[in-house]
Formats: sequence, C-alpha cells, structure tokens
Amino acid sequence: MKKHKFPVIRTIILVAAILGSCTPKPGPEGITTVAQLKKHFANPPSEYRSAPLWDWNDQITEEGIDFQLKEFKKAGIGGVFVHPRPGLLTEYLSEEWFRLFDYTVQKGKELDMKVWIYDENSYPSGFAGGHVPAEMPDSYQHGVGLSLEISETLDMKLSDTIEVILKKTETGFTDITALADQEKGQRGTYYLFRKTYPEKSPWYGNFTYVDLLYRGVTEKFLDITMTRGYERNLADFGQTVPGIFTDEPNLEARMGKNALLRWTPDLWEAFRQRWGYDLRANLPALVEETGNWKKVRHDYYELILEMFVDRWAKPWSNYCDEKGLTWTGHYWEHGWPEPTHGFDEAAFYIWHQMPGVDMLGNRLDTAGLGGQFGNERAVRELLSAANQAGRKRTLSETYGGGGWEMTFETQKRLVDWECVMGVNFVNQHLSYYSLNGVRKFDYPPSFSYHEPWWEHYKLMGDYIGRISLALSSGEQINQTLVLQPNTSAWMYFSRKEKNPAINLIRDGFKNFVYRLEQQHLEYDLGSENVLKVLGNVTDKTLQVGKRNYSLVVIPAEMENIDRSTFDLLRQYLGNGGKVLSFRKEIPLLDGEPSAAVNELISQAGKNWTFAATLTDEPALALLSHADFSMTDKTQNGMLYHQRRILKEGQLLFVVNSHPAEKASATITLAGKQVSKLELTDGKIYTYPAQNSDGKVSFEVDLDPAGSALFVVTSRKSRAPLYSPVTGTETAVEKTGELAIKRESDNIMPINYLDLKTARSEKPEIYFMNALIGLFNENGIEMGNPWQHKIQYKKDYLVLDTLFKADSWFEASYHFQINPSLNAEALKNIRAVVERPELWSVHINGQEVAKTDNSYWIEKQFPQFAVGRFLQPGLNTLTLKASRMNVLTEVMPVYLLGDFLVTPVEKGFELSGGTIGSTGSWREAGLPFYSQKVAYTQHFNVSQPAGANFRVKLNSWSGTVAEVVVNGQPAGLIAWQPYQLEVTPLLKKGVNEITVKVTGSLKNTFGFFYRNNKGSIFGPFEWNRAPEKMPDASGYFLMDYGLMEPFDLVRIN
Repeated sequence: MKKHKFPVIRTIILVAAILGSCTPKPGPEGITTVAQLKKHFANPPSEYRSAPLWDWNDQITEEGIDFQLKEFKKAGIGGVFVHPRPGLLTEYLSEEWFRLFDYTVQKGKELDMKVWIYDENSYPSGFAGGHVPAEMPDSYQHGVGLSLEISETLDMKLSDTIEVILKKTETGFTDITALADQEKGQRGTYYLFRKTYPEKSPWYGNFTYVDLLYRGVTEKFLDITMTRGYERNLADFGQTVPGIFTDEPNLEARMGKNALLRWTPDLWEAFRQRWGYDLRANLPALVEETGNWKKVRHDYYELILEMFVDRWAKPWSNYCDEKGLTWTGHYWEHGWPEPTHGFDEAAFYIWHQMPGVDMLGNRLDTAGLGGQFGNERAVRELLSAANQAGRKRTLSETYGGGGWEMTFETQKRLVDWECVMGVNFVNQHLSYYSLNGVRKFDYPPSFSYHEPWWEHYKLMGDYIGRISLALSSGEQINQTLVLQPNTSAWMYFSRKEKNPAINLIRDGFKNFVYRLEQQHLEYDLGSENVLKVLGNVTDKTLQVGKRNYSLVVIPAEMENIDRSTFDLLRQYLGNGGKVLSFRKEIPLLDGEPSAAVNELISQAGKNWTFAATLTDEPALALLSHADFSMTDKTQNGMLYHQRRILKEGQLLFVVNSHPAEKASATITLAGKQVSKLELTDGKIYTYPAQNSDGKVSFEVDLDPAGSALFVVTSRKSRAPLYSPVTGTETAVEKTGELAIKRESDNIMPINYLDLKTARSEKPEIYFMNALIGLFNENGIEMGNPWQHKIQYKKDYLVLDTLFKADSWFEASYHFQINPSLNAEALKNIRAVVERPELWSVHINGQEVAKTDNSYWIEKQFPQFAVGRFLQPGLNTLTLKASRMNVLTEVMPVYLLGDFLVTPVEKGFELSGGTIGSTGSWREAGLPFYSQKVAYTQHFNVSQPAGANFRVKLNSWSGTVAEVVVNGQPAGLIAWQPYQLEVTPLLKKGVNEITVKVTGSLKNTFGFFYRNNKGSIFGPFEWNRAPEKMPDASGYFLMDYGLMEPFDLVRIN
C-alpha cells in the first residue's frame, strides 16, 4: 500500500488578518515564471480572485457595505463590481451614490479588495439609467431602424417618417424619394422604408435605449457616468479601482416596431464613403435575395460593425488608457453569427484592456452547439483576441440565472470548462445586497451570506483564485490560426426572409471548433476585422498583433474572404506560408463572385493543402505540434486542455467536463520534471513521469467533472512525490443506528393569501398576483415598480404620493396545524414577515411585534414570535396596512420551527414528528428546508495506525457536505469522487462521524409551480402559478439528503 497523498478539502476559518498581506504581489507584467506561480499559488493575491457583480438593489447603507465586504473577504473573494439593478432605492448617480461608492473604495483598501465600476443602471450599457436620453434627446429621437412596406400604388400620406421610397424596375430599383409627390397615385411596385423609433420602457427608466451609432452618444455617456461621476475617485483609478465593466452595449435594443434594418442618420453618406455606391437603391437586397444581395449585405454589415467599433469601442478604450483603467465587460456573443447582437465580438475585444464574455445558466451543452456553457467557439474567440491584442486577462460573467439549486460541483464544472477554454477572471452573477421583495427572484443564485452554503464558499473562492492565477501566468501561444466565417454568414441574414444557410454555417463551424478541441489541437481563431487592424506578414508567418502563425486554416463554411484578408494571404503564401483548407473553392471576394482566390490556390501549389476532415493525415500532419501531444484514451467527448508557456517551463490545465464519465489521457511535452499543483488545497507535488529525448510523458486520470493542473520544467523539484492511494476498499464496521438531525428550524412558506382592500376582496390569490394587483388597483399600471424596472432619479419613489387614504389593505395567510404537533414546538413557532415597517402583523386576531436582534437568511427579514397565539387546526396571519406604500411588495410569509411539513388537500400543514430515515427531505417532512441535516454514525476502527481511511458518500443530493470526525471538522465533500480522507482524526475503537448535507434556497424561495428543466431562471419565473393553491403534487421541489447511509472505508 502506498502512502496517501489524496487531496483533502479542509474547512478553513479566516482570521482577522488580511490574506496574503505579507506576501509581495506580482509586478505589472504579472506571473511570468514557474517560481512566481508556485510562490503565490496557495494564496492568490486579490486581483486573481473572483469578483462578483454586487447587486446594489435597495437602500444602500455604510453598515451593509461593511458587513458584506467582510463576508466576501472571508469567502476568498478578491473584489466586487458595484452593480446597480432593479429595486435600487438609493438614487443612481446622485451625490449619495458617489459618497457610498467612495466609502466602498475606502473599505476595499482596508481589506485589500478591488472595487470595480459597473457603468450602467442594469443593462445594456449606454443610457446611464435614463440620464443620456434625458440630457441628449437626439440620442434616440431621430429613429434607429427601418421598416418595409410594399405597395402596388403610392397613395399613402407622406411624412418625415418615410426615409426612402423605391420603385421596382426591370433591372432593379430606382430611388424616387424626391419624386414621391409626382408618383402619387401611379401603379407599380413600391418599397417604402419607414423610420422606426424606439419605444419607451420602464426598463430604461421610462425613457428608451439610445443609438450608439449616433455621433456623440458614447461621449455623452462617458461624460455623465465618468467625467462628472466616478472621476471623483480618480486617485484610486488603476489601484483599488482597477477598471470598469460595460454590459451588453448593442444595436438591437428597442429598434422599434417592425424594424428590419438598423439605421442611423449618417448611414447613407458613411456607406458611400466606405464602398463607393449608394445603399438606398440597394435596400431591398438587405431583406430579400434580390440584385447583388450577397455583396450588399456584406458591405452593409461590415460598415455597421466598423461604425460600432469606431463610435463605441474606441472612445471607451482611449478613455481607459488615458485614465489608467482596465476596460472589461461583454457583448452578446451567444447570437453569433447573426449580424445583430453577436456578429464579430473579436473586433471589439481587441479594444478592451480585459475582454470578456457572458456564460449564463447551469447547463453545459455538448458538441460545441451550446449558446452558453459548451459554446467553445465563443470562449476560444475571447482567448484568441486577447492573445492577439496582448491582453493578459479575460473575464467571464458566470452563472447568471443558474438558479438557487446550483451545487458546488456544478459551479466547479462550469468554471473549469470556461477557464480551460480561455477565461482567467471569474465574475459571479450575482451577489444580492438585499432579498427584499422580488429582489430575491432576479436571476439567482446569490453569491452572498444569504446562501445556506456560504460558510463553506471559501473552498470555491480559493479554487477559482488558484485557477485564475495559473491561467494568467505566462502566455498561451499557438502557431495555427483558424479563420472565422463571419462575413460568409452575414450574407445569408435577413429579418424578412430566413435562409437556412446561416444556421448551417453556425452549427458547422461551432462543431468544427469543438472537434479541434477534442483532437486536442492548439489554435487561435481569427477575425477578418482583427486581421485588418492587426494583421501583417513577416517572412513565412502571418502576424496578428502579438502572435505569429505558421499555419492558416480555412474552414468548410468560409464562402467569402475579405479583400484585406486576401491581400495578407497572398503575401503570406508568396513568402512560403502554409494554408490548410477544408473547402476546395472560395467563390466570393468582398461578397462578389471572383476567381481571384481560386487562382491564388492554384499558384500556392503544395503550400495550400486541402483536407476533407480533421482526421485526414495531411490535416493532422500540419495541425499537430512537435513539442506536445495528448492521447485521449477514453474519448468521452468532453476532455479539454490549455497549455501556457512560462520562462522556466510550461503549464498544463486538463479538464474532464463530462458529468458522469471518467477521462484518461497520456500527455507528452518538452521538459524533464512534472509538478502537480492541487487546486483544492494549494499543495504542490512531484508527479510521476517518464523521460525520453528531452520530453516527459505522464498519465492523467480524472473523475467526472474533474480537473488537474501541472507544471513541466527542466529542473528537479523538491516537492513530495504525488502517490495516490491504491488498493481495495473495505467497509469499516458500523455500530448503532444512524442518527438524523435537522440543524436549523424547519420552514414552511405560505404563497397564497386572501386580499381585502377598500375596493375588492380576492380570496386565495397567489402572492405575486396580489402584489401586482395592489399597484394596479391604486393607479400604477406598470405594476410593481421594483420588478425588472429601472428607476430614473427618484421617479418611482415619488409615486408614493399617489396613494390615497383609502388605499388600505389586509393580506391574510391561512395555515393548518395538525394536533400531532406538541405544545412546546407549537409555542416556539416564529413567522418571518418582510418590510414590517409597512404594516402591523396579527396572528389569530392578536397583534405581535418583531423580535429584536433576530433575522432569518436576510438581515432585513425579522422574526415574529407567534407561537403562543397558535392553535391546532386553522390559523391566520394577517398583515394590516393603513395605506398603500410604493415599497409594498406582498410576499410569502415563512413559518419557522421544530415541526414537519406534510401534505394536505391544498398545500401543506405543520405536524409533529422526526426525520426517521435516509431518503429525500421532500418525503421526510422537510420539502421547503434549505439548510443542513446532520447524519451521525459510529464506526469501530480496530487498527487506525498505518492505514488509510475515507468517508465515502454513496447516493446523496446536496450543494455541499461537511464531515466532522470525533467532534473535529474534517473537511468538505463537494464533488466527485464524493470521498474525504479522515485518517488523522480517527482513534482506535469507536469513532463518531457526522456528515452534514446542505440544501439550497430553491426549495425555500422557489419557483415552485413549474418543472425545473430549464437552465436560465429569470425574475418572471415567479409570476406563474395556479390560480388557486394546488395540492403537494403541484409543487416541483428538489430531492436533497442522504439517500443511502454513508460509509467509512479502509484502503488496503
């Protein structure tokens, strides 16, 4: 039996001292050597740790800032992005706003944490929470789109909303806009392109989004947000305030009704200057396949892209360069390749000091076809653009809307995947400042103290920090450039007539990228726009910014090549460069039929290689790397790697993203010594390997959702040898019965109520319907102003003046108590009621006051001792409000106590009893419980010395599990193989081992009345419920708990 070196996940309590305060931080060039990486690996500096979007969504206070920043610090988080969102009561961009932001910055300095600026009140960036359209009406009033009307007569009323009128002829279209009066009443085929105007919306503070193509809009946004705003902290820029996040700026939002085309006032002149012909007479080609439609679409969308880069990206990039800020954030890469939200993100990425993507949800799709996690193309595009622009860091806004139920294993699996693909800065979405009202439904989960697993989150905080540190070290250098078929796809896009070719290009190329990954080949993706900006030819290499490529790959989907790309390829091939093409002919140049590319192919001779598939020998010969190979022995379709070059060696991160299957691989690369860097605890080991001819080979075996980090050098390491335990598992004898104990009060939410007002009575109504109905009844047509709506200045707060004296209401929540509940348990029941300052609380007719210094989950959720007024049978808790208030959000009431929750004809009732056995909490009387349940078993260990013992979970479900041995914390079980080494804590004889399984807030906050098969859960999921309270079968709940007893196993 070998000495155990199995990585142990330890429970760590943060002492008040600042993490790493005595360790010098890396310089501005970052981590460049293996020695630096190893020095900082166990305890990464704050800039390499994750930083969530800190959702400022209520009345912000200094006390709240203090408390929550310290909680983030304890959890291994390195910073925050101050992110205003729906529900915000503190006025955005006010003096108070900037005072609180500065207070946050000063606290960040004290805690060695970074405080990032988020540039918008929610998203998309550009309207400054309504301030841009308020100060610059021309930012949207001119119209931003064009709709199309086709008529056989020109008899409509002419107005300034009509931008272009075309008459169809035998050879095309004639622009008759200036002759419309003369043409009126004539017959023919007329195409009227009418300007569309963005509609106002509560999401934009009852303004509208702005036209980011219109000159001066970005500058106005910068002036309002930065020059007159955050520059109050100019001295902190580049230090405690590293930079700014812009979120989904785009050209699609609020284009107007029936818009088919994006338009801005100087489009016609800009198009003529760029392409030398008039766009107006060719507008039908953008919506129908008529005339030279491929050429027109190519030119139009390329110009729109260039205008967006020039008028949005470059001003931001220049501003941040001047102010010493790092510009990060993301666009909408999931829409690729449609030239709407996501037509060429790399063109923008190169202008960001830290480009970023958005990875939403909780599902990792396969075969490269995912829109979010599993979209290899999107993240590889990010890394490639960063490599080419010389950017060290890449961000991902991660987990958005993944749901309250996300486990540590799911979180790890998703982070591993996005990091191996190219991310090295994780930005969790979201960390709620407050759970008041509907705020708790705003795309959960929340990475904050509210979560039942929060005390254990330092495991994830450290894990993410170590990955980010490692994958920010050195450089990721590839010799192959794969061109993206962006412009080929654009030619098939129309909002009027859908051509399936664009979907074939999308799916084909995304799958091609996936297959490159599964062949374990190394490459960058190439945007033709980036080549136009950064491309050059040096000898036999194609240089793109900071990267040099000796092989250019043309995918099968590439029907068109831009003239600028063609010129680079001609020079590159003329110098002896090599091209590998998966397409025999490329018929279009700048969207027009041309023989030029095919002639170039003929002239290139043996330097232009054609291959039908990636497995063809000619393709593999060109794509393979002489200094690296990875033989995938299991072929589960989800094994990935990333290799980075440091001054003293190489780094290799290997990830198995398969949730159920193991993965094994043999890896060979240049070097002599392999070190394994444990991501869970920061320890470093010498890893067994074989040396031959200056190369080293070693085996990698990964559990499902597993990962491993290695460093290969030419120097010997003094680290201890990594020697995982081998042998047969033998179960240790159990003594006594398994004891099961709930560690917190049980929970029962009451979601239906009777609503009584001066005007109406509504029995048994769902709480969300009651909430919205109260606002509607009192003249607020938009309903709840705090649900997915943005407040401009104090516009929503002043709505409170509209509520009259007769706007009173009563909300009565009924619940049953079974006689089996004993008197002591009955007496100790408490109720949780939100916003208690807005109403009085009554239980069975008796008014009760909140209990001082007590809260549940959220610091603003007080408890009410209602037990002494309860009785077996029917009970009623009533909220009485003397007047409607703009902050009124009728929410569920929660009952807490030592009871079971059991099904009845409608919903559930409180009853007596205990948890009797293993199995789902849902079936054991804990259907809404979210905290911990402790399972305690005794084991008789006859001979602990010289042996190796692990706690092994069999069938179980939870977000994370904590293990305690003989009263001492042993560590966490968070992901496969669901085992924890506990040898040092065992003694000879009887040992007590407790496994504490943690649930999630999914079963407490819902949503409850729809199945959970989706992957992204937004605020309106909670708006849907049966008209009347259903029975227990109408609730969709998670099964948590130990489904089987756990074991203590001895490895022999």
